[in-house]
Amino acid sequence: MKTKLTFIFIIIGFIVNAQSPQVQELGNLYGAGKYDQVINKVNEYLKTEPDKVEYKLILGRALADIGNYNEAIPHLQFAVDNDNDNSWIKAWGLGYLGTCYYMLSDFEKSESALKSCINVNATKNATNFSARRVGIFGYDSCYNSWTIKESKNIRFHFQNMSDYEIQQYMESRENAFEEINTFFESSLPKKIDFFVWNSRDDAKQIVLRDLGFAEPSCCIIHSYFQQSRGHELTHVLSHYTSGISSKTRFINEGTAVCFDLSNQNRLKKVKSWIRTNDEKIEIKEIWKNGRDYPEEILYPLAGLFVEELIEKYGKEKYLELFKNQTYENAQVVYGLDFFLFIKEFEEKINV
Repeated sequence: MKTKLTFIFIIIGFIVNAQSPQVQELGNLYGAGKYDQVINKVNEYLKTEPDKVEYKLILGRALADIGNYNEAIPHLQFAVDNDNDNSWIKAWGLGYLGTCYYMLSDFEKSESALKSCINVNATKNATNFSARRVGIFGYDSCYNSWTIKESKNIRFHFQNMSDYEIQQYMESRENAFEEINTFFESSLPKKIDFFVWNSRDDAKQIVLRDLGFAEPSCCIIHSYFQQSRGHELTHVLSHYTSGISSKTRFINEGTAVCFDLSNQNRLKKVKSWIRTNDEKIEIKEIWKNGRDYPEEILYPLAGLFVEELIEKYGKEKYLELFKNQTYENAQVVYGLDFFLFIKEFEEKINV
C-alpha cells in the first residue's frame, strides 16, 4: 500500500511529463488509487498504441499495487528497455521492478533494479523512492555483517546477537505469528523480512526513521530487539485481511496494541494520563483525529477500546469494521447499541 506522499510524487510525474490527455487521465486515476479503472483503460489504449511506454509503465505499476507482481514485471521491463532517453519512465520502471522482485523473493534482481534506478538519477522522487527501499529491503552495505536465519513464516536479519539469543528470539516471534494469526487468518504473499536492530542510532541512519515500524504491504518489519513480540507482526498480518478500503490511526494502531502480547494494564495507563493531563477523553473525537494525539495516550486507549470491542461483539464483526475503519462504518457494523458501548467506555476511563 502506497503512502499519500508517494501518490503525490507519482501523480506529479505523470502530469509534468504527460504527452497526451490519455496519459494525464491515467495518472489522475492512479493517483486516486483507482487501480482497476487504470488497468481497464490502459488495456484499451494499448490496443491502438501497443508500444507506448507510458501506458506500459502505468499498467505495470497498477498491477504491482494490487499485488499482481508476476503480471506487472513484463510491462515494467518493456518501459525500462524502450525508454532510450533514460527519463522518469525508466527510473520509475526500475523502482517498481525492484519492489516486484522483492515481493517474489528474487532479492538479487530486486537489488539490481533499485540500484540501477538510483544510478539513472532521472528524477529526485524516483531516486528517493528506490534509495529508501535499498535501506528497508536490506541492500545497504551495512547489512553485510548481519546474520540471516529463516523460520516457517519469517526471514530474520540480526544485527548483533548471540546464537542463543537468536534462537530464543526466533522461537518467540514465530510463536507470536501463529498466535496472532489464529485471529486474522491471513495469507501473506511472502515470508516476513524481520530486521532486528541492537542500535537505534544505526537504524535511523539507514532506514531514516525511528524504530520500530512495519511496511505491511511489503511484509517488512524493522524492530529494536527489546520491542514487544506482537505489535509490528500484527500490522503485517492484519494488513492482509481481505478487502481493506480505509484505515484510521485509532483502529489500526489500536489493533496492533491489542495484539502486542505485552500483557500491559492499559486501563491503568489511560486513567493515569487523564489524571495527569486533567483532560476528558471523547472516543469520537480521538477516532476521527487520531493523528493529533500523542502515542502515550492514543496507543493504550485505542488498544483498550479494541480489546473491549472484540470481547463484547466478537471477531467477525470486528474484522468487518477493520475493512473500513471509519467511525461512520462502525455505526453501520455495530448498530445503535454502539453509542451505548462508547458511553459506558467513556464513563469508565474518565472517572
